[in-house]
Amino acid sequence: MSVFWENPVVAGDIPTARSGHSFTVVGDRFVLFGGCGRVNGKAQAFSDVHELDTSEPEEYRWKQVAVSNAPPARARHAAIAVSSRQLLIFGGLNKRTRYNDVWVLDMDEPHKEWKQVEVAADEEHGCPEPRAHFTATRFGQMVFVFGGYGGYGQVYNDMWVLHLGEEGYRWECMAGKIEGDGPTPRFDHSAFIYPLTPNSDTYDKLLIMGGRDTSTMLHDSHMLDLSKMAWENETQPPCLPYEICNNICDGIESVPHHKVFSFGGKKGMMQYLNAVEVMDCGSQIWSTPPVDGGSPPEGREDCAWVFDAKTCSLIVFGGWANRWLGDTLKLNVSPIIGPPYACTSISPEAGPVFGNTELTIKGLRFRNGKIQVKFGTTEKNEVIAEDAQFVDSETIVVRTPNYELYGAMPLQVQVSIGGEGWTVNKMKYAYFANTAPRNCIAYGPGLLETVTASVNVPFLIQAIDTQNEKRSSGGDTFVVKVVSADGKAEGIAQVADADSGVYHASYSVPGPGKWHVHATMLDPATGEDVPIRGSPFTVSAIDALTKHRVMGAAPSKRKGATLTAVGSELVLYGGDRNGVSVLQTDGGGDWRWSAVTPDGDAPPDRTMHSATLMAGSEIVVFGGVGLQDQTELNDCYYLKRTADGW
Repeated sequence: MSVFWENPVVAGDIPTARSGHSFTVVGDRFVLFGGCGRVNGKAQAFSDVHELDTSEPEEYRWKQVAVSNAPPARARHAAIAVSSRQLLIFGGLNKRTRYNDVWVLDMDEPHKEWKQVEVAADEEHGCPEPRAHFTATRFGQMVFVFGGYGGYGQVYNDMWVLHLGEEGYRWECMAGKIEGDGPTPRFDHSAFIYPLTPNSDTYDKLLIMGGRDTSTMLHDSHMLDLSKMAWENETQPPCLPYEICNNICDGIESVPHHKVFSFGGKKGMMQYLNAVEVMDCGSQIWSTPPVDGGSPPEGREDCAWVFDAKTCSLIVFGGWANRWLGDTLKLNVSPIIGPPYACTSISPEAGPVFGNTELTIKGLRFRNGKIQVKFGTTEKNEVIAEDAQFVDSETIVVRTPNYELYGAMPLQVQVSIGGEGWTVNKMKYAYFANTAPRNCIAYGPGLLETVTASVNVPFLIQAIDTQNEKRSSGGDTFVVKVVSADGKAEGIAQVADADSGVYHASYSVPGPGKWHVHATMLDPATGEDVPIRGSPFTVSAIDALTKHRVMGAAPSKRKGATLTAVGSELVLYGGDRNGVSVLQTDGGGDWRWSAVTPDGDAPPDRTMHSATLMAGSEIVVFGGVGLQDQTELNDCYYLKRTADGW
């Protein structure tokens, strides 16, 4: 997975080149505040507010926002979106003056006015010392403020929490409230929160990484368990492979695991970086993605960025590279991050090139809104279906678009919801050439010249497309109908789709004679049933059963008798008092009944007994119910076939 850099066209009131500013997502706005730069040849801090409009990809537009009651100009402060409309700033510096004040700007107000917020102090420790170069990380209704520089060699490693809420803002000093050993004093470090659990909205960890003190660049990281409020000293948290300070670092929601991106910074005197690093929050390993497009910008520190969810891009402004920078850059991370939803599977995985196949897309975190589904391999053959339907958070249904302009081919399917970026994990789908009914062939026992009546006989249908290629997937509608030659009778037929381009057909006819087997396919283009090649097929059905004429005096009707085969003879015994009857079946077409009187002592007449053949020529009879007195029997007799009789 890669990234690519772009230099968007920008217009409007472009901010003065600067560093140490903040750039914050407030609802659907990208708001820049403060920083320091040069005006009329003099270095100074700013308190201006700018907004970047990215709604037109061809041209981004900056505008300066008119505000009143602006806070003192500052840089190296923190800016936090406390709602979809309010921007909060804390701390920072202007030359040698450092601040610990809190201000809020409501971006929805028609006449925008900064308001300084009264924050309740911690009962024991009061408020944080004025500082800059610190980090402020929002976690729910809390903002974790860590470290920073207070001037005159004062470097902090204290942790404060600014509590937000309708009841008012409140400071809480975390000294003595967090278990374990925390980071050493530092400033110009980075901090971010992230979840460990896949597809989770619950953040587990706060990570402090890198930075510097008054003499040393730092190459370490420290992890705070947010549920336990404890520093994890037993494990080594993930960190970048080199010392770094003044980089920008933020976590971005992704599926299944969030991603953390780092850009720029400094790792030594005048060694400004332009590298992009990314950490997968599942593996917690940093890596350097390749740059597949554009050229990396000039290395820099002290810049700021926002994440544009609609384009899956990080937009960078300004920074310091031994001079103040005022460029607007776009880092497209869509191949890595994707939107906050993902596809996991599609069904079916293939369909005809004329489209209109109902496609079910399964995934994670789908939501209602304008849903687009893109089919294609490159920008040159993309077709977008605009009519996708939201079913639930894991299901989207869409009709495949007509793809005849580009022809049959395998391609990729991606989803965009609400104008956000396309899903990263592309699903594979194959358009196949339309099946041509008259190209399809059928073969098998059911199409031989002679078949058997009253028996299910099978044959196969091979679907073949308009390019005379065998189909390798199913989905076509084949119908088999069997009609007698005189048109007065019909057989029973069925067709099963093997989802391989082959269809298993079978039928049975009720009697002998000439029959016509019609095999047709529903042509989606016309809606008509079209015969396949060779249809109708003519077969001659013969009777499956051979009827024998039975001669002799048939035994009387009875129940509870046994009929046992001994060679070509069927021996009937019991069920009445008539002894043994034998049906001879080796007389060609005619069979013959005869009564026999075996030698030896005959068993009592019986019914409901058991009889079985033993040694090929002996019938063993056991038990049953005596016909004379209805008593149950447990005796055993055998009847043996000899050369002279029984």
